[in-house]
Amino acid sequence: MDRRQWLRTFAVFSAPTIGIALVTAGLAVPTVLLFRTDATTLDRWSKIGEALSPIGVFFSGVAFIGIALTLFLQGRELRNQREELTIAREEQQRSSEIALRELHTGLIRMAIDDPELRQVWPQMSSGAGVTKKDHYCNLILNLQKVAYETRTIELAELRGALSHLMESRDIYLFWQKVRAVRVQVTQGDEGEDFFTAEVDRAFAQAAPPAPRGLLSRLRDAVGR
Repeated sequence: MDRRQWLRTFAVFSAPTIGIALVTAGLAVPTVLLFRTDATTLDRWSKIGEALSPIGVFFSGVAFIGIALTLFLQGRELRNQREELTIAREEQQRSSEIALRELHTGLIRMAIDDPELRQVWPQMSSGAGVTKKDHYCNLILNLQKVAYETRTIELAELRGALSHLMESRDIYLFWQKVRAVRVQVTQGDEGEDFFTAEVDRAFAQAAPPAPRGLLSRLRDAVGR
């Protein structure tokens, strides 16, 4: 807590105590004088009090304004604290999501490097096995999602990046193969559904890639 915030908090919470002390003193002093002075002195003090009554009204108004200002400052302080707690919770949640995605990325990297581990992953569609390229395409798309969720890029930049990525034949075919399964897996998660819809939007606007020649297909078969 910095010095300025500490002073503001001290002023907010000490003002009621000072106000109560002043009110108590205002009641205690006349009471003591009432029991320790004679009638003549009390009459003189009474006349002085009547003459000074406007000053009392003034200070009463000042006290009322002070109490109202104190309540206002306390309310604003509480609102600021709630906003800070909300921001802290959002940051913690975002950090947890990023940590989970880093773990997911690590698992995919292991599958890319090890064919035996790659066989553990289920098929992305009927009769289609999971290849290194599929996992790599998944990592590329996942990077765009993390960049958007961490506010590194805006929505317009996300859409531009996805449109550009769909120009890749491999990414286009990857999404064509997994889109149905992806919708079933992410259904109900607002963030996942949003990203899936954005990728599908870019996929629908992209031109289907031209068929590959025999040499490219043989190369892909060897890679699998």
